[in-house]
Amino acid sequence: MKKIFLAFIAVASCMTAGAQDFDIAAITQANKNKADSLSTMMGKAMATQAAMNHTTAQARQLFLKGFNDVISIDNQDEAFKEGNSIATEFYKTAESMKQRNGIEMSRKAFAQALLENFNDTTRTINNQVAQQINAEAKRFIDELTALHKDSTAAATKASLIALKSDSLSSNMGQFYGLQMRFLCKQKKRDAAQIARLLEGFNSAINIDDSNKALIDGRTLATEFMNMEQGYKKQLGLTLNKDLFTAAATTVLNDTKTPTLEEYQVLNERTSAYAKETQAFVKENGPEALAQKGLGKKYIENIMEKDSAYVQAPSGLVYKILNNGNGKKFAATDKIKVMYKGTHVDGTTFDESKQPVSFSPSQVVPGFREALLMMSPGAKMIAVMPHNLAYGARGAGKNIKPYETLVFEIETIGIDDATPAAKPAQPAKNETATKATAGNKTTKTTTPAKKTSKKATGKSKKTAKRKK
Repeated sequence: MKKIFLAFIAVASCMTAGAQDFDIAAITQANKNKADSLSTMMGKAMATQAAMNHTTAQARQLFLKGFNDVISIDNQDEAFKEGNSIATEFYKTAESMKQRNGIEMSRKAFAQALLENFNDTTRTINNQVAQQINAEAKRFIDELTALHKDSTAAATKASLIALKSDSLSSNMGQFYGLQMRFLCKQKKRDAAQIARLLEGFNSAINIDDSNKALIDGRTLATEFMNMEQGYKKQLGLTLNKDLFTAAATTVLNDTKTPTLEEYQVLNERTSAYAKETQAFVKENGPEALAQKGLGKKYIENIMEKDSAYVQAPSGLVYKILNNGNGKKFAATDKIKVMYKGTHVDGTTFDESKQPVSFSPSQVVPGFREALLMMSPGAKMIAVMPHNLAYGARGAGKNIKPYETLVFEIETIGIDDATPAAKPAQPAKNETATKATAGNKTTKTTTPAKKTSKKATGKSKKTAKRKK
């Protein structure tokens, strides 16, 4: 018998009852509407903060110039955008250091170190190198902070601070140079793409950094582009750059200076709406809609072709193959079962080769509902929409999030001799590899013994710089 994965589901989180009934086109449009609204709200909130910091018409026009220089970059020109983003990250860090620690970072030292390390093919970046660079950065910051408080003569003190600030800037450049080269290798960038990356970096790092409004405008556009990329990669949601730009431009062309209270209200509303949008899209994103659509279509087809299928109020669709004998099972019974689980395309993801015993309380809601409709000797085909199966999480490698599953279930009777299979308790670092009548766990059980399967490999990722 194949190993069977069971899990106790006292509370089925992310699984709401109800038939699998939805309009994919309407949900897709709702996703777009939310993305558009969020883009406009972001533009207003982020530009309102900029308008508070740049109150004159001249400063705002320079801000918009810097903003438009970056926001107009072709979205397909990923390498150029990445180079620009790295330079902008330096400006943000430098501004933060100045405000928090009074440290004046050196753009020249940063750029020189970055380019040297980017072109140095003898060095690679890994966790150990990143930790060393971060440790050096912390040391420089501690030493600079101590120097500011020191009673050393002003001239000597200023000279020491300048040297330490240059060292900190070089440290940051060293990290980003190695990181840039690592990413180029990882993304298999050719010479032309690398040239565009460096062009993007140089165009941003060489601007007049005495003009804060210009730099801030570029920073705002870069922040939006980074968010745009993150939303698309993580949620499949496309923010609307045109709506963001229009909203930001309107705010910055207004002669009025916003108040702190106005900004706080806008920012809070935008943050709340962003969370709401993320939750909605996660539930109704492209992958989720694809799986829901497959399940919906499958259920419609089988019910149209075979009138023996019945849909319960919960959304469970079932067909009785054999009524069995005697009274229906109770939730506390230990039921001896044979089953086969398949995807809607007919491929099998697991099946029992001999009877297994468990109680209805140990399996997913759809399987539990099916068992409680059956009596000894009964046989049923049960089609379980995602909300009655493994929901938003899926199970292991075989069952995808929001997937509709089909189970053929045959009950043999109540098993008084064998204890019901106990709910599996997942151990740390265990990786799910299969799931059937139970739910999202990695331990396997049979009526006679339990076994567990540990993950054997971990993917290595380049360490990210801690700020």
